Formats: sequence, structure tokens, C-alpha cells
Amino acid sequence: MSENTMTKSQAKRKARLEESKKAKREAQKGKLIANLTVFVIAAIFIVAIGVFAYTKITTTTASSDYGAFLNEDGTVKDINPTDYVEALDYKNIVVPAADVTYTEEEMEAAIDSALSSHKELNSDAALTAADGDTLNIDYVGTIDGVEFDGGSTGGAGADLTIGSGSYVDDFEDQLIGSHPGDQVTVTVTFPEDYSAADLQGKEAQFAVTVNGIYEIPEFTDEFVAANYSDVALTTEEYRTYLKESNEAAKLDTYLSNYLQTNSKATAEHEGHIKYLKAIGKHEQEIYYNSYNETYVMMTGSPAFTSFSQFTGMSNKDFEAYLKDEASKRSALDLTYQYIFTDAGLSISDEDYQKKVEVLGPETSGNYGKAYVMQMILKDKVLAYLAENVTID
Repeated sequence: MSENTMTKSQAKRKARLEESKKAKREAQKGKLIANLTVFVIAAIFIVAIGVFAYTKITTTTASSDYGAFLNEDGTVKDINPTDYVEALDYKNIVVPAADVTYTEEEMEAAIDSALSSHKELNSDAALTAADGDTLNIDYVGTIDGVEFDGGSTGGAGADLTIGSGSYVDDFEDQLIGSHPGDQVTVTVTFPEDYSAADLQGKEAQFAVTVNGIYEIPEFTDEFVAANYSDVALTTEEYRTYLKESNEAAKLDTYLSNYLQTNSKATAEHEGHIKYLKAIGKHEQEIYYNSYNETYVMMTGSPAFTSFSQFTGMSNKDFEAYLKDEASKRSALDLTYQYIFTDAGLSISDEDYQKKVEVLGPETSGNYGKAYVMQMILKDKVLAYLAENVTID
């Protein structure tokens, strides 16, 4: 039947049929789109859950439980060191004498530091400032009669050693010959490359008040007895103390570095590595929080807005870093334990009590007895090596 021969009623029925078919097609299309949308959302949700689960599984959880993988005697739990590290020839270590000798230059520098730490400010107007003297001063700096930022001590006083070069050129020299109580006008020209751009190349005047001149005591038996009687009573005894204590410290450092360099793992214990990674992350978080707290006190705002910004690494890279550090730490811990056992060393109750006294009850309490015992174990190993090495 052609369009021309259709009655009006037949044409209407055909139109309604076409509309019905079109509506069904649209409905099926909408249902398909809805189903696809649900599928896509579900797929995204599943992927998100998978990513979250993977991240959670592969991300180390920090732990402050230092004794979690240690026995009460400080040894690592359930591990025989010889199964995981190379046996170290610790009985034939040769230490270069130059690496552990405390020189005369170092001794004199230490004595000068000791004397300087006991200097006293003298405000006697009869004293005269000379090159090398340390003064305490206050000052107000102006340019064309106007005070500038950072140019004043604010009455807080500042120590200045003449000749140190810590102030602008010619500032220090102009204080030579001054006396405590003097008011000195110091004129300087800031360098063209000065750090503060607004001061570069400008002439400034400083109204300086000399509060006093520090007097450094002489190195005498009386000085030693008054200030260092816990280690010496005479200058010679103090020199002997400096030499022996510093050479012992140098040897200790050398041996610590030697073990760190020569500790070689033959295998890795998964549990020990996991424990050390958790400890390592905890320590990094301590550094992060401490750094930010200090920065907030200084500037009012944190230095880092996130832990990842602090580390400067992606989560994947940070995990790799933790793993590498834990592997080194594990090899070193087990090497110490190997030597301790092989050399037949032991730890007494008195050793433990002395270590607690040194650490303090709060610190030792935070670490736990097992970890403190591991510290002592390492001290014992270093002391044993120090007694048996050859210094050449």
C-alpha cells in the first residue's frame, strides 16, 4: 500500500507504531548507557581498591618499638649471624696511626676552647680593646640619619672578636683603642655585592656602645683544678686526659666505620629487614617533625607541608631507600653480634645499670631494655677490638 492510497486513520496508526519503535530503541539505548556507566564506575572502584590495597601492603608502617625483634640480652631474635653475614677477620685489624693520633695542634685548640668557654666580661674602663680581643657591644645603625632593618642589637648585646672579619669591612678596626663604657661612631660602606640589596654600596653610621671586654683566663693548675677536677687537677694531667680520651674516641670512630664498611650480608632475613624498615621510617618521621617544629618556632610556619616533601622522594623511591638502609643496618647488627659471640664477650648487670645512668631513665625507657642491651653489646665489641687491634 502506497502513501497515496493510505487512509488518514491508517497513516495515524503507522505514525504511532514508528513512535513506539523509536521510544523502545531510546529506552534500550539508555539502559545500555546506564549499564555501561555502572560497569565503568565499578571498574574504577575496583581499581581504586586495588591501588589502595597495594599501596597499603607495600608501604612501611613506622614503629618505635626498638626491641620488637630483639631478645632480652640484646641479640637479634631467631637468627644465627653466621647464616646471614660473612665471618669477619676481626682479630687482625691494622689501624693507621695517623688516623687515630691526637696532634699537638688539636690539643692546643682544645685548650684554647676550654679557656674561651670560661672567659668573663670585664667592664673596667681602664681596659683597652686590641686586635684579637672579644668585646660585647650594642649598636644602632643609620643611613642618612634613619635606622635601617637589621642594623641594631636592640639592647641585647653582641659578642665581636676584633679581626674575625664577621662584620662589614673596617667596622672592627674602628673599635681598636676603645674602652668599656665608650660610645664610638663607626662609619662603614656596605659592599656593592652585599647580601641585602637595599644596603649595597651605601654608607652607614653605627652608634656603638662598648659594654665590656672579655678576659680569658690563663691555663694554670689552678684553672684546671677549679673547672676540670673531675678529670684532672694539673695542666699536665689535663693534657694527658685530652690525648687519651680523644685518641680513644678516634679509634672508636675508626673501628665503627671499619665494621660498617666491612659488614657483608650473605642473605637477608625478611623479618629483620621489615623490623628495621619500620624503625628507620619512625626515625625519619622524628626528623621531619623536629625540623618542622623548629622551623615553626623560628618563622611561624613549617618548612615542609608533607612527609613526602621532606624526603624528596616518591613512595616507591622512599621504600627502596628504607630497604637499602635496613639491609645495611641488618648486616652491621649481625656482624656486631657475630663478633660478640665469637669473642666470648658478656654483659653484666652492672654494665646495664651504668648504661641506663648515661642514657637517663627516660631515654632508656623509650628504647626498652632489649635495645639498651644491644647498645651495650656494640660498646663491648668496640672496646674488645680497641684492645686487640694493631696500630701502625
